[in-house]
Amino acid sequence: MIMNKNQTFSLWREFKAFYLFSPQKQSLILSLMLIQGVTAGIGLLFIIPLLQIVGIDMGVVSSTSISDTAYQVFNLIGLTANLTNILLSYIIIIAVIATLRYQLSVMTTQVQQRYIAHLRDSLYRGLLHSRWQFIVENKMSNFIHCLSSQVHSIAHASNLMLTLLSQMILTIVMVGLVLLLSWKMTLLAAVFATMLFSLLLPFNRLIYGTGQKELLNFKSIFKMLTEQLASLKMIKVYGSESYHAKQMQQVSQTLEAQQLKFSRMNAMTQWLYMVGSVIAFSVFFYVAKNLLAMPLATILLLLIIFSRLLPQLSSLQKTYQQLLYKVPAFNDINEMKTACKNAEEPVASNIEIPKMQHNIQLKSVSFHYPQKDVYVIDNLSVKIKKNETVALVGHSGAGKSTLADLIAGLIEPSKGQILSDDLPLEGKNRIAWRKSIAYVTQEVYLFHDSIRANLSWVTPKQLTDADLWRVLQLAAADDFVSCLPQGLDTLIGDRGIKLSGGERQRLALARALLTEPQLLILDEATSALDHQTEKKIQQSLEQLQGTLTILIIAHRETTIAHADKRIYLEKANNSSAPLEVTSDKIKLQQY
Repeated sequence: MIMNKNQTFSLWREFKAFYLFSPQKQSLILSLMLIQGVTAGIGLLFIIPLLQIVGIDMGVVSSTSISDTAYQVFNLIGLTANLTNILLSYIIIIAVIATLRYQLSVMTTQVQQRYIAHLRDSLYRGLLHSRWQFIVENKMSNFIHCLSSQVHSIAHASNLMLTLLSQMILTIVMVGLVLLLSWKMTLLAAVFATMLFSLLLPFNRLIYGTGQKELLNFKSIFKMLTEQLASLKMIKVYGSESYHAKQMQQVSQTLEAQQLKFSRMNAMTQWLYMVGSVIAFSVFFYVAKNLLAMPLATILLLLIIFSRLLPQLSSLQKTYQQLLYKVPAFNDINEMKTACKNAEEPVASNIEIPKMQHNIQLKSVSFHYPQKDVYVIDNLSVKIKKNETVALVGHSGAGKSTLADLIAGLIEPSKGQILSDDLPLEGKNRIAWRKSIAYVTQEVYLFHDSIRANLSWVTPKQLTDADLWRVLQLAAADDFVSCLPQGLDTLIGDRGIKLSGGERQRLALARALLTEPQLLILDEATSALDHQTEKKIQQSLEQLQGTLTILIIAHRETTIAHADKRIYLEKANNSSAPLEVTSDKIKLQQY
């Protein structure tokens, strides 16, 4: 079972993490495994007095302390070492072994499930607390794969770790029994085991590579499923079902081939062990009978132990190979945990939410995306007064959404500062500031639940029906909700599919208003609405005007007609020149 240093480190790291998750329980499990192994060994040794009771000469074995120790134990507890008592004792020992196995099965499953829940929870929390820029730079399918398939792989692997330990303990006990009976036969068994492991070394390397390829194929499937299921409507509109089905079939066939390859290598391992066991069994018998001249009873006992030891070695190798197959999954999930940790934002649970009394101010703010040299926002300085309605206007790609993300605290400036009054929105203050922001985008997030549930999750407050109807009315959504079969308790389908695009956006606006924000950002939030519905929302926004700060990104003139101020984002004539700033017009580099 030789492997390279990286594989050894990965397995050791995972075992250490698994053990340290619940060290007391894990120590108890290891103790029970040891007791189980020793008890199984004692059960095998009981064969010696049993054979002597029925009159079989054990030869060399009878001169050892094994049989004497057994008789002394019976005398100590006041029992005669007769056939009945020995058989009853043997039954008790087997019952103890069965009880230990039952307890071990329950305890290991309990620890395993708790560990998996802990792993999934910590990974998901790490993702939730990561910087927004980190999240958008990665594939969402990779996050889903890690949180579902990969965590399941770790669940299986944690069980394999405990199984491997149990098998190792039992193997050591059996080797110890053989050593008590004959050190020469033990040496011979060690030679055979070394030869078998050497033969299997190339298979171990191939299995690791197969596990790596399986991981890549599973990621491809998750990526394909995530993208295609999100685009089912378009797939059907363009009649491209066959094209996408063929793509999925190709990836599935590649994955099938990898798993078949792994199955073949496992089967070949078992074949080698079966043939090797027969050869070893024959050689042991020949050496013991003709070369070492052992008594037949001793040979019989050795063969009984070897018949238990060789399958145990086979199971040990199989478990090891299955663990080796999971090493890429270990590495992948740890890389994701490390990446989330490196992208972690500070926790702002005890930080007071910054209260804007006068304005939001951007001082010489610049921003560019990683691995890109061109600044999306370059040397921007501007003030937005409290309770002012400001429109961001400009061509597509001019940086309007990026500027909104900066003001909302989702991303950090590459240079410069953003302040609420005189308080820099940096570190924990920036995280706390986000709690006072409501953001409505073109893409509305709704889940397969009731309207009530889709509205109320954004705030910890206990909401009444009156609270919900109030914001629905402000968002011009009360009319269609009141016509639904169950009103607020109507299920709206996956991603709100039972509603029109305009209805979904109006629900998103109502949800935003529930948080009673200091700043409301509308990023093309009315783009999918018809003229009549948009007019209703404009009337609602006019009612809100002067009660909170509103930042609107839109192309329609009707959407921004009521704005107090407009900020025009345009490409500068000289991309390296400072921005020209006036009260209502700002030139920016185009991204």
